[in-house]
Amino acid sequence: MPPPSASRKFMYPEQSVPYSVYIKQEHPDELFAKLEKPGKLQLEERPTFLKVGALATVKGSAYMEYGKTKVMTSIEPPRELNKQTKKIGTLGLVTCTLKYAPFAVKDPACIPRKETSMALALKKALEPVICRHEFPYFQLEIKVLIIDDDGCALSTAINCCGAALVDAGIATYDLITASTVCKYKDVEFVNPNAVIEQLVSTITNSESDEEHGIVVTASLAAVDQITECFQKGYFKPETLQQLTDHTLAINERILDTVRYVLFNKVKTLLEKEKEAREVIETINAITESTVAE
Repeated sequence: MPPPSASRKFMYPEQSVPYSVYIKQEHPDELFAKLEKPGKLQLEERPTFLKVGALATVKGSAYMEYGKTKVMTSIEPPRELNKQTKKIGTLGLVTCTLKYAPFAVKDPACIPRKETSMALALKKALEPVICRHEFPYFQLEIKVLIIDDDGCALSTAINCCGAALVDAGIATYDLITASTVCKYKDVEFVNPNAVIEQLVSTITNSESDEEHGIVVTASLAAVDQITECFQKGYFKPETLQQLTDHTLAINERILDTVRYVLFNKVKTLLEKEKEAREVIETINAITESTVAE
C-alpha cells in the first residue's frame, strides 16, 4: 500500500493538461463546409441589449449584450497626471484596459494576445471621439471586461464604451458605433460568431490566395468620420471598400439602438427629478400651512 503522500499526489497531480489539447484542430476547408452559410446578405444588427449606469460605484458604466457576446464597461473619473507625464502634451490622456473573463473563451491560452491587440484598437477608436482638450493634464481611464465572447467582441466593446462615456458625462464629438464582418471563399459573414472569426484568423496569406479576413469599422455618423478600421487578412482594395460600406450600414442601425437607450435614460432621470420637485413642493406647502395655523 503506497504512503498517504504518494496517493494524494496521484489523485491531485501538480500539472494539468491544457483544455486546448482536447480541441480537435480541423482543416479550414472541413470546418468551412460545416458552417451554416448566410443566404441573403442582411446588414442588420444582432439582438441587442444595452443598459447604461449598470455600476453605481464608478462615474459612468454600461453593460451590453450583442447576441451571446457580453461586455461590461466602466469609466473612472479623470485624475491628474504626474509631473513627468504632463510633458507629453496639453491634451488629456486616454488609457484603455481590456480584460477577458477566464470562462469567456474556450481556449484561455489566446486571452493575453487578444487583450493586448484589442486594447490597442479600442484606444485608437475612442481617442478621436473624446474631447480631450476638456481635461488637459488629466488622465481618463476606461476599463472593459469581456464576459462572454461569441464573436464581434471588439466592436461590441467600442459600442459599450461609447454609451458609458455619455453616462459618465465625458464630452464627445459624437456617438461612436462599430460592427464586424468576415469574408472567406467569397462568402460574407455579417456579425460573425467566434467560430467564424477563429477560422479566418488562423489562415495566413501563404496558405490561401483567396480573399479572407476580418474587418471592424468604428464610425461617427454625424461628422461622417471613421475613427478606426481594423483589418486582419487579405483583401483587394475594392473588396475592402465594399466590406467597409457594409459595416457602416450596420453602424447606423446600432446607432438607433444606442440613441433610444440613452434617450430613455435621460427621460427617466427627468421624470425622477420632476417627482422629487413635486414631493418637495408638497412638503413645503404642508409646512407653511402648519406654521400659519
